[in-house]
This record gives sequence, structure tokens and C-alpha cells, in this order.
Amino acid sequence: MEDLLKNIDGKATQKSIEATLRQYRTFMLTTPDQFMPSVTAKYTLEMPTFSNVKHSSVETVAIKSVNHKQDCERFFTWFNGGLNKLTVIERRLITLAYLEIEPMYNYEICMELNVSERKFYRMRTKALYKLALALGKEVYQESEVVVQ
Repeated sequence: MEDLLKNIDGKATQKSIEATLRQYRTFMLTTPDQFMPSVTAKYTLEMPTFSNVKHSSVETVAIKSVNHKQDCERFFTWFNGGLNKLTVIERRLITLAYLEIEPMYNYEICMELNVSERKFYRMRTKALYKLALALGKEVYQESEVVVQ
């Protein structure tokens, strides 16, 4: 296990987990309004289809909406499973820094958690690594294979 942790690429792992945290916020902010069907009449010439399959905008929107909802549920179940593996203070730090609608600035989080800035950065780094490991988002350095 220790060998695995030595081979983790710190910067790449941090980028990977931060991308996942951005995805979380995107899912949180996404509203079903973008999937609403258009009700306005459209007068266009349609080319005949020989498959006898009609594509309704309402059906297309309903399918997209269901797929989006399933994607969100799957993502949140997976993400919350990893987040629950962190300590209470680590979860609070991640929530304040990344998951709120209006994420707090680092100095505000330091004041909120009553920790020094130096300790905050150490705690954040540790929490991000733990979350990356819990979610399987860690990135390993490529080891060079010596050919003899």
C-alpha cells in the first residue's frame, strides 16, 4: 500500500479531484429548464423518412431529462460515498471550499474553521487526497520500465 502512495502524482491527482468537484457543482446547478420542450410551432420542410419513425421534440426532451436525472443520481451516490469517508472537519472544509453555491475564499474558511492559513492548506491537501483515493480518482506517476 505504501508503494502505491509513493507513486501518486500529486498535481495530477489534485487536478483530477478538482475536476470531479466542478462536475458536482455543475450537476447541482443544472436545472431541468434546459430540457423543456419547445411549444412554438415550427414551419419547416421536412425530408421524408423511410423508417416511419417520427421524432417528437417532447419525446426527445423527456428522454434527455430521464437520462440526466439518472446520471445525477448515479454521480451523487458515488460522490457522497467517497465524501462520507472523510472526517467531519475534512467534509466541512471541502464543502465550504468547493461544493457551496458561492464557495468561500480560503481566508474565510480559515476564520470559519478557526485554523491558521498554513494548517488550512495542509488540511485541504490531505482532504483532497483522501477524497481522490476514496473515489478512485488518484493519478499515478508512470514508472519507467528498464529493458535489459
